[in-house]
Amino acid sequence: MMKFTNKFLGSPLSPILADLVIQDLENNIFNTLTMHIPFYYRYVDDIVLAAPTNEITNISDSFNSYHERIRFTVDHGDELGVNFLDVKLLYDRGSIIFDLYKKPTNSGRFLNFFSNHPITHKKGVVIGLVDKILFLSHPKFHHFRILN
Repeated sequence: MMKFTNKFLGSPLSPILADLVIQDLENNIFNTLTMHIPFYYRYVDDIVLAAPTNEITNISDSFNSYHERIRFTVDHGDELGVNFLDVKLLYDRGSIIFDLYKKPTNSGRFLNFFSNHPITHKKGVVIGLVDKILFLSHPKFHHFRILN
């Protein structure tokens, strides 16, 4: 996984400028790469891609040569898979499956039921969590995730 560091953080124009810069970077880099990238996904400044192991350094160098103030880092993941946003991508018998991922700093805190928020907000938190399990994780993880 490669991450983009944004020097315009805090400005109202940050998301727009970051998107324009990354789109230009993508157009330039992908025109120069000679290997096939099986998948590439980006959400704002987080990128996940699959590539041959021996080409990772070449790809990273290509991304980092775009501009001296933009630096990408590479996270190879662990033996199970790689984390991207709040999802863990796992390689399972020739396929990629998904499970939920929580950062180690996750507090596990949600909206307090005894707060003065409307009941619809409180229900929405629970519904959102269940939807996240059902729609983002592979069915083999559902039982474990719903109980934990």
